[in-house]
Amino acid sequence: MNIDSSVTGKTRLLGLIGNPVEHSVSPQLHNSLSLLLGLDLLYVPLKVDKENLEVVVKALKAVDFVGFNVTIPYKRDIMKFIDDNTKEAILMGSVNTVKKIEGRLYGYNTDGEGFLRAFKEAAGTGFKGKKVVMIGAGGAARPIAVKIAMDGAEKISIVNRTTQKSVELAEVVNENVAEIVQVYNFEDKTLKMAFEESDIIINTTSVGMSPDIDKSPIENIDYFRSGQIVYDIVYNPSKTKFLADAESRGCKAIGGLGMLFYQGINSYEIWTGVKFSEKDLKDIYKSFITILNK
Repeated sequence: MNIDSSVTGKTRLLGLIGNPVEHSVSPQLHNSLSLLLGLDLLYVPLKVDKENLEVVVKALKAVDFVGFNVTIPYKRDIMKFIDDNTKEAILMGSVNTVKKIEGRLYGYNTDGEGFLRAFKEAAGTGFKGKKVVMIGAGGAARPIAVKIAMDGAEKISIVNRTTQKSVELAEVVNENVAEIVQVYNFEDKTLKMAFEESDIIINTTSVGMSPDIDKSPIENIDYFRSGQIVYDIVYNPSKTKFLADAESRGCKAIGGLGMLFYQGINSYEIWTGVKFSEKDLKDIYKSFITILNK
């Protein structure tokens, strides 16, 4: 038999905690990065039940994980089990990246920066002076809304089924960044007008994610108009029903794989101190996008 020496007693650990984690392509990304750089690091996905979250975090700290990612549904809950959360993570209300430094756990949020970088690269524009509709007000929405406001958006319209969450998110942005957020629910008579006047529409919910690929957060495709940029943070499938509907109306449709990629790159740089060149990132991304096309 052949002896597998890829993992030894010197191998250090990275991971992902969430529920579910079976769909994640983060292990392929991070383990490929370590292989590329020749670093003896192993990234493993860990499915965690809610009642075990605190125990698991303490265990990862005790067994000397270098760090770990946090995904749905624990990005907010994790914060109370972290020793120190960055100011940006506190503003964004969630942590998706944790690093152990001298025995303490530090919480970061790379979702907002990952989103902004991916959006600008794919869309060829930023948010300065733009009118934006955001669907959803959950954990993923807050860092995105904060980054959009910081980038100079003229107006953000948050559309969500639960008004309280929308109002809370609006207050965070209006009080800490700029007073540009308005709140809608799906029954508002002026909702269609908000969509029609927007330059950019973003789905921050998980609606349409595999295996529920026949669903979309927007049932009426008349809400889209030609020339809009439509972004979906869902990356599996690469083209959701939401995006397909937008394309059918003449919109530019962008999937969430780029956001996943860049937030992952940012996490890896936090853990290791490595800084990737633009050329390296382009080459890595070309390889990375083949994962979902297999």
